[in-house]
Amino acid sequence: MNCIELSQQADRIASSFSKQDLAKLVLALKSNRESLQHAVEVIDTIDSRSGCTLEEAWDEVLAGDSQLLVEHEE
Repeated sequence: MNCIELSQQADRIASSFSKQDLAKLVLALKSNRESLQHAVEVIDTIDSRSGCTLEEAWDEVLAGDSQLLVEHEE
């Protein structure tokens, strides 16, 4: 992906979130020390499903990580 495409994608993502949702995402990253990869997965989850809330996407992404940890431990 070139810089122009990346910029256009960033604009589309930013326009699909309210400022409050973006602020929640930043706070969640800072306070819970979640990774940038988690944030990208959350954005992808929201982008791929209409009506998916920020909270639902975070729960799904983190549950997926928890499931991966359980599978690796077995």
